[in-house]
Amino acid sequence: MKIFRIILGILCVLCFAGGAYYVRESKADVDTEGPKLEAASDTIEVSIEDPEETLLQDVAANDDRDGNVSDSIIIEEIAKKEDGAANEFEITYVAFDSSNNSGKLTRNLIYTDYRKPHFSLSQELRFPANQAVSLLDYVKADDCIDGDVTPFITVEGADELQGEPAAGIYDCTLKVTNSVGDTAQLPLQVEIYEDNYEERSFRPYVVLTDYLIYHPKGQELNLNALIAHVEDQGYNKIDYGPMVTEYEGSEAVQVTEQIANGSKEKWVNISQISINSNVDINQEGVYTVIYTYTSLESGYEGSTRLTVVVE
Repeated sequence: MKIFRIILGILCVLCFAGGAYYVRESKADVDTEGPKLEAASDTIEVSIEDPEETLLQDVAANDDRDGNVSDSIIIEEIAKKEDGAANEFEITYVAFDSSNNSGKLTRNLIYTDYRKPHFSLSQELRFPANQAVSLLDYVKADDCIDGDVTPFITVEGADELQGEPAAGIYDCTLKVTNSVGDTAQLPLQVEIYEDNYEERSFRPYVVLTDYLIYHPKGQELNLNALIAHVEDQGYNKIDYGPMVTEYEGSEAVQVTEQIANGSKEKWVNISQISINSNVDINQEGVYTVIYTYTSLESGYEGSTRLTVVVE
């Protein structure tokens, strides 16, 4: 009986030692190291039109056990680089081995043709007083990477426009962020005017092709080209020729060249529209242009606001 107990004790010790050895060896055999990623350079320059394969083509991943696992590389994130230029980003790659361990690599990414999201307006931001105003009904935004990002626009500083605002000029800021974390902001002014009979019946106004434009820094800007027509007791085309003197009896009157040539349509000469602009084409910023026209028939004056972003 004593010998049996001794043998049993020896077997227990051997089992315990064997189990400990097995556990130790099993742990030693577990793969806990992820692949190592390398790139041909610290910076990659691409177009936003390039496919994903272009972003991956010079990145490799190797694992101590599995060898080359470059086929597992994916792009984990592209994010705006803090304090970088407008087109500078950071791209992070991740690769996996057969044990599902991962390795990562981050490098600089430059989009050669990148621009921030752009806003657009469907009309001048001018509305009658004491009526509800929803700015988001008149604003859109597009991004060179994401396309239409209009649903993500927010308006800051528009609290005073809630409800039915009184007449006045209100400042607000449009904001939108794209999928790479780049935020565009645009300060705008909204005019609320007193609605009355004279305003509706007699006020003329200059109709523009756009009420918000983005203009390349350093390039000449033709503000006349943005005039579509003038509304003054109806539709008035724009005449770019010289004014012509005609006589009604003994009285000399100035008429547009088109009318002098017998046109029966209504015309406004470009010289009858004044343009007040603070745009500096050599300095990035947000500027305002005011087009003003005074009706020769009614004597009423009307102004139209254009926002110019030089970038």
